[in-house]
Amino acid sequence: MPQTSCKILAVAAMALIGLTATAEAQRSRREPPRPRPPSRAEVETYMRFPVGERLAVVSINGARPLAPDRPTFTFTTGLRMTGFGGCNPVNADYRRGVDDIRFGPLNFVERRCGGEIDRQERAIFWAIQGATRWRPAGQRGMTFTGRRGTVTFARAF
Repeated sequence: MPQTSCKILAVAAMALIGLTATAEAQRSRREPPRPRPPSRAEVETYMRFPVGERLAVVSINGARPLAPDRPTFTFTTGLRMTGFGGCNPVNADYRRGVDDIRFGPLNFVERRCGGEIDRQERAIFWAIQGATRWRPAGQRGMTFTGRRGTVTFARAF
């Protein structure tokens, strides 16, 4: 009898462990993981996004802008970007997170200014449209990066 009792106890213990593991697995499937609260550094980065300030393009894919009228952009608190690419006015909606950014379609009427200015404006618009990340640059500037290029902005005076 003692061996039978030990076997029964062992089977009961294994069944209990199995049921506990199954219940834990079901609970983890039902409860979505809790999001991690942002760190202080992430909050400070998010707060450095220059909303409401006029920003000028200082670099597009590593080159300085050539347009006689500096390309400038403003990002509003209503998540709207308006600006001038050097030849054409442009506007778009955007969403941003701690370090990510996404733009809706850029709205502009394409007027030809000729040669290098058109190529530069197209590069600026493509880089903004394809931007997926942003980071602060300098005092009140920022840099957008994405698979279509990199644009760096600085505060315009």
